[in-house]
Amino acid sequence: MTQRRLLLVIISLSFLAGCVEKEILDDINLVTGTGFDLTDEGNIRGSAVINTYLKDQPVADYIITDESELSRDILSNLQKKSPDPLVLGKIDIVLFGEGLGKRGITELVDTLQRDASIGARLLLAVTRGDAKEVLEGEFANQGASRYISNLILHNKLNQDLPRTNLHLFLYQYYSKGQDMFLPIIKKNEENGAVEIDGLALFDHKKVVGEIPNDKLLFFKVLTDQYTKGAYKLKLEDGEAAGIKSIVSSMKLNVVSTEPLKVQLEVYLEGYIHEYTGKKITPEVTDKVEKTFEQEMKTETEALIEYFKELTIDPIGIGEEIRSQSRSFKLDNWRERIPELTVEIIPEVIISESGVID
Repeated sequence: MTQRRLLLVIISLSFLAGCVEKEILDDINLVTGTGFDLTDEGNIRGSAVINTYLKDQPVADYIITDESELSRDILSNLQKKSPDPLVLGKIDIVLFGEGLGKRGITELVDTLQRDASIGARLLLAVTRGDAKEVLEGEFANQGASRYISNLILHNKLNQDLPRTNLHLFLYQYYSKGQDMFLPIIKKNEENGAVEIDGLALFDHKKVVGEIPNDKLLFFKVLTDQYTKGAYKLKLEDGEAAGIKSIVSSMKLNVVSTEPLKVQLEVYLEGYIHEYTGKKITPEVTDKVEKTFEQEMKTETEALIEYFKELTIDPIGIGEEIRSQSRSFKLDNWRERIPELTVEIIPEVIISESGVID
């Protein structure tokens, strides 16, 4: 075969390959997000978000829904309502309605993990009200799935939301020494925008409590590395300081297993980016450090007591005790949570400061 004929064959094969790929993409519906709700009849309603792309126009969503008694039947029922095959390989976010969250979502999550096309970094969230209503919110030109995914990732990286995804949820679920948590998403009734509205706390399968937005910082320092956040601190003299770019770490020390007692060493570092007083002096910095340490101690102790009342362990204290004490067993950990004593040892360092007039 001459070089010229070989070149023509290669060009022809490339052209045909391009045609085949185009035909495949044109003949499927990529599901980018899903929502699951509990109906009044006790069934599960599934909603699938499908993106449509039109030339020189913003992304448009359309949603198809169906319901069934069994979660595994939802997808097959949705397929019957779609003109093209539904493909989950590009799914970014799965929302669980408030009612379903309180009944239990682990069966649905198990269905998700068994689908090989779905990645472990898939984002999960609980909604205030129905998931379908949230998916029908206002998302500018981004579409529901991309907007909600970016909302969660931004608040995880730059604000107070702890890390969550399908992989971490399943790790917590299968662990005997830690319980699950997921962000709460709500639709603003005034403008239709979607926003973070706290953190949902689970026992082994269902939502049993929540943490509001203004307490998320204190939960995150117990469970995650806290970076790039901001916190407004009120001082005893009536002034206020804004603390920014916080970095934190937490270390758990087992004091004893009989009785159950642990120490949590919490370290925070940041700088004052705003101060309502006249000047930031070393005395002011020292006052901010001591006030923040006391607030950290008070708020984290209150969270621990709340978890004990719910008999849950979202921090993973049980797993930490087991890793440090071979004789400690997790078989009856949930029953022992109320007897746990936790001592908080905070340390706050203000490394530098700046002021906005």
